[in-house]
Amino acid sequence: MADLLLLLLVLPLLGGLFVMTAQKNENNAFNAALFALASSIAVVLRLLSGVVHLPAESGAEYTYSWLHSSHIELGFGADVLSLILLFGVYLSILIGMIGLSPHQRRSKSMLLLILAFVWNITGLFLARDVLSFYLFFAGMVVPVFMLVGLFGNVKKGSTLYLYFALNFVGTLLFLIATIVIYRHHLGNIGMAELAAAKMPYRIALVLWMAMSLAFLSRLPIWPCHYWLSLVCTGSKNPVVYIITNLLPLTGLLGFMRFWEQTVPESMDAFVPVIDLIGVMTMLFVAFIGVSFREFLPKLFSYSAVYYLLFLLAIVLLPAEYEKNVAYSLFIFVIVNAALTVLELDAESAAEGEEYTSRGILAYMPKLARLFTFFVLVAVGLPISSMFWNNFVVISALFRENFAIGIGVMMAITLIATSLAYELFMMRNLPHTFVTENEIEDISEKKTGFFLVLIVLLFLSFFNPLWFVF
Repeated sequence: MADLLLLLLVLPLLGGLFVMTAQKNENNAFNAALFALASSIAVVLRLLSGVVHLPAESGAEYTYSWLHSSHIELGFGADVLSLILLFGVYLSILIGMIGLSPHQRRSKSMLLLILAFVWNITGLFLARDVLSFYLFFAGMVVPVFMLVGLFGNVKKGSTLYLYFALNFVGTLLFLIATIVIYRHHLGNIGMAELAAAKMPYRIALVLWMAMSLAFLSRLPIWPCHYWLSLVCTGSKNPVVYIITNLLPLTGLLGFMRFWEQTVPESMDAFVPVIDLIGVMTMLFVAFIGVSFREFLPKLFSYSAVYYLLFLLAIVLLPAEYEKNVAYSLFIFVIVNAALTVLELDAESAAEGEEYTSRGILAYMPKLARLFTFFVLVAVGLPISSMFWNNFVVISALFRENFAIGIGVMMAITLIATSLAYELFMMRNLPHTFVTENEIEDISEKKTGFFLVLIVLLFLSFFNPLWFVF
C-alpha cells in the first residue's frame, strides 16, 4: 500500500512522457494529461480508503523512504489531511482542464507544465522531511512562472518578473532555513523530529523567521497580495488562473507542517504582527473586491480573504482545528475552480456577442443554475461541509481574540455580499442587451460534470469523507 505513494509521484511524469510522444492531434496529448490526472485521483482515493482504516497505534499514516545516506534521508508520508487536500487540488485542476477551449487543449507545452506543477505539489504534500519539502516548494516556481508568462495573458512584463522575484525570494529564505537546520543537526531532519530539536536562541530566531517569511510570500497578505492579484485577475486561461490561485495553498501547507512544531518563544512577539497584518489585509482586499465590477477580481478577493482566514486559524488556534481547516479547504479549492470555469464561459459567450457579461446568465439557463449553486456555496450557505467547518473555525477565533473575530466577520460579510450582488447583476437583467442570435449555453457534457461535483459537495455536508469505503 505504501508503494502507492511512489506511484502517485510517477504518474505525472508518465503523463508528461505520453504528452510529449503523442501524435499531432487536437485531443491525443490532452487525453494523456487528463488520464494521468484521473489516475492520480484514483490512487489518492485508494490511499484514503486505506489510511482512514489504519489502526490508531500506527499513526494513521503511510510512509515511503526513497533515499538513505549518512546525512540525508528523504521520505514521503500520507495522512488523511494531506490526501484529502491533494484530492481537492487534483479535482480543481481537472475542472480547469475541462474548461479549456479546443485551441488551448492542443498546446503540448502547457499540458507538460500543468503536469510538472502536479508533480511538484504532490511531492510537497507527501514530503515528510525538511529537504524534500524545500525541493518541491522551490521546484514548483518554474512551471508556475512559465504557465503565467506563456499562457496567462499578463499585460506588463514587469508584473511577471516581480511576481517571480517574490516567489524566488521566498524559496531563498526557505533555503536559508534548510541550511540552518542541516548545519545545526549535521544532516537532514524529519519534520516530526523538528519539535524535539533544541537550538540556541539566535539560530531558532533566524530559522523560524526565514520559514515564516518564505510561507507568507506565497500568501495574499500585504504586501505580497498586490502582485498575486495582478497575475491572477489578468488571466483568461482557467487552468493558469486555478494553478496560480492554488499557490497560496502551499504557503498554508508550510504553516500547517511547521508551525505546529514547537515554535520557540522568540517568535511570540511576531505572532500579533502576523495577526494584525492578516486582518487588515482581509478588510482591505474585501473593500477592493466590492469596488470591482468584474466577477473574476471579486473571486480573487474572495479567495484571498479565505486564505487569510485559514492562516489565522493555523497560527492562532490549537492543532486540533487543523482538521476543520483541511476539510474546508477541500471544498474551497473545488468551488473556486468551478466558479472560475463558469465565469470564463459566461465571459466568452458575452464576448462572442460583443456585449458585457451583465445579464448574460439570463440567456444561459443551464449555466445560470450551476453558477448560482456554486456562488451560494461560496457565500456560506449550508450546502457543503465548508459551512460547518468555517463556522467552527470562526467561532474558535472569536473565543481566542474577539477583535480579530470581528475583523474576520466584517471581511467575510463584505466579500460574500459582493459575490451575491454580482450574481444578481449577471442573472436577473434579461433586458441588458438584445441579440438576434441565440447564445450557446454550456454543453451537456460540462453540465453533467458539474452536476457530479454538486452531488459531491452536497454529500460532503454530512461527512467530508463519505466517498471513502
